[in-house]
Amino acid sequence: MMLGVAAALSAPLIGLVGADGFGVHLFEQSSAGKTTTANIASSLWGEPDALRLTWYGTALGIANEAEAHNDSLLPLDEVGQGSSAKDVATSAYTLFNGAGKLQGAKEGGNRELKRWRTVAISTGEMDIETFLAAGGIRVKAGQLVRLLNIPMEKSTAFNGLPNGKAHADALKEAWIDNHGAAGREWVKWLANHQQEAKQAVRDAQTRWRSLIPADYGEQVHRVAERFAILEAALVTGSPITGWSEQESRDAIQHSFNAWVKEFGTGNKEHQQIIEQCEAFLNAHGLSRFAPLPYCPSDMPIRDMAGYRERGKHDDSPMVFYTFPSAFEKEMAQGFNAKQFARVLAESGMLTPPTSGRGYQRKSPRIDGRQINVYVIQYQQEGAEE
Repeated sequence: MMLGVAAALSAPLIGLVGADGFGVHLFEQSSAGKTTTANIASSLWGEPDALRLTWYGTALGIANEAEAHNDSLLPLDEVGQGSSAKDVATSAYTLFNGAGKLQGAKEGGNRELKRWRTVAISTGEMDIETFLAAGGIRVKAGQLVRLLNIPMEKSTAFNGLPNGKAHADALKEAWIDNHGAAGREWVKWLANHQQEAKQAVRDAQTRWRSLIPADYGEQVHRVAERFAILEAALVTGSPITGWSEQESRDAIQHSFNAWVKEFGTGNKEHQQIIEQCEAFLNAHGLSRFAPLPYCPSDMPIRDMAGYRERGKHDDSPMVFYTFPSAFEKEMAQGFNAKQFARVLAESGMLTPPTSGRGYQRKSPRIDGRQINVYVIQYQQEGAEE
């Protein structure tokens, strides 16, 4: 819940410090308080039911709402109600790029370009990656560092109330009478303390940079900058929330830890490349890779992708001599083939040539000749990033 308030307080702060927009996506299948958290966040700026939007719409429609919510919070309820995975995928980029679609005007020239800055709070039963995958769309790392997947945990503390329902009812009663008051006070404070707010963000960013290990992926460091803004907003907003500096820091750190557990500490694109390669081998390793030695008349193979061979020892890994066409058009589909090969080589899954450039090497002799192939094997245990 404190994360939701931090997102609401961050919305007018990002423009002040020149930061990009971003969003937090709270997900959980059970009644863990997603909607209540989003309502509390919205109540800083107005009546939650009146402000609530849904993912059910086109990417253009959501971009129009982002413009209308410039420098404010954009609440988006239930990603599962999105009109299509494609629209949600597009919105996960355009919402936080801060600019609309460039369009020509009938009378010549271009229409005025729509621009905005916003922080979004989104909810759903599924995380963004799972939702897009269910719709047949492979999520891109750029989407996951803009809209942050954070799993919700069921609350166990209810401020002296007997259970979660009583707590939610008390919160609703409070926001019915007081919605918008906290947001007005926050904007007033920011207007009169701009330098103090900027310094709070700089201090938080310095602290977070010192917390994140240098060997973590660049994307993790980028997201840490967003959590620094969330922390600065929550700490600086303590006169409004009543939460101490330590309570605010602990809440944001807890949310960051939950995000890292979902995202990982390495490069997400590298992880996706490794997973895609292994998925291809799992699906086609036995059916489309001919075992060596191989006689086509004994075992005709349709859509052959290469050859496979196990080493001399029982524990030797299976090696897949992959045809360049199968590697570049199928295994590496959706990625730059050279980048795909480089990542596999760095992970130990691709054996590059001993000399020269590129990632192809000669196969063993087959019918008296050698051909150019990509030499692939599964990632060895313990070799993960």
